[in-house]
Amino acid sequence: MKTSNLVIPTILLLLGGTAYGSVISANKLAVEAGMPYFAYAFWQMALASAVLLPASVLLRSRPKASLAHLKTYGLVATVGLSGPLLILAFLADKLPPSVLILAVALIAAATYLLALAVRSESFRWLSLLGVALGFGGMLFIVLPEHSLPDPDMAIWVLFALLLPASAAINNVFTARLMPADVNSLSLTAGLMAFATLLLGILMLLIDGPVALNHAGFDGVWPTLWAAAGNVVTYLCFFEILRRAGALFFAQLNYVVVATGVLWAYILFGDEPSVWLWAAIAIIALGLGVMNYSKARSEKVS
Repeated sequence: MKTSNLVIPTILLLLGGTAYGSVISANKLAVEAGMPYFAYAFWQMALASAVLLPASVLLRSRPKASLAHLKTYGLVATVGLSGPLLILAFLADKLPPSVLILAVALIAAATYLLALAVRSESFRWLSLLGVALGFGGMLFIVLPEHSLPDPDMAIWVLFALLLPASAAINNVFTARLMPADVNSLSLTAGLMAFATLLLGILMLLIDGPVALNHAGFDGVWPTLWAAAGNVVTYLCFFEILRRAGALFFAQLNYVVVATGVLWAYILFGDEPSVWLWAAIAIIALGLGVMNYSKARSEKVS
């Protein structure tokens, strides 16, 4: 691919990664303000759908409702969107944002392991090294006594590994179900509308009816922020995949980690410990090794 053809994907990479990195901090603000987990996740998707559905109709890109499309919406909305949303919301007041962002960085490693298990990826020693580095980096957070503000947080770090597991299921199986005739806007609008219905039912069953202003202005503005961040993120995600492919898209993890740590520092003064910096460096190295391994295998094939 020519360098000139990567200008727009690079801009989208920076925009989408920065937006997603900021959502982690918005979660902390909303949950600490008193927004219940399921209600917070529901309102994010409801607000996002309120923007995307009219836009998709006006731009003649409305979501399609064939069985293939509905399967894709259902899978992505459940394990790719609602699952990670709820995990991040639940952990928002239990772990620093800079630690949570590292769980996001492990998505590439978890995706490779699952793809290898279902034989949609070939075995590569370098990729396995990247996986080992990624999960080894998490040990720098869990094991040392002073790596976290409170040693009792270590159990929640292990719980955070559900995030890359959920995202990996989404990444591997969505690629198999994805219809060929989709565009970024219709796909994002469809999956967020599906997620709104799913999370609305869960909210009513678990939290009961919860208004957007349940926690006052301190809960409203981070919810609006997170909704906007998710809209920008997923539009960028799908457009990057369409324009530049999965290998280029994988580099988004670097942007998410870097901007996520920066957002946490700006908003909360959340300065990483030496152990956390070591974990960031090792996980980034693991991502680099995995990207290099994938690029080399594609050249050979």
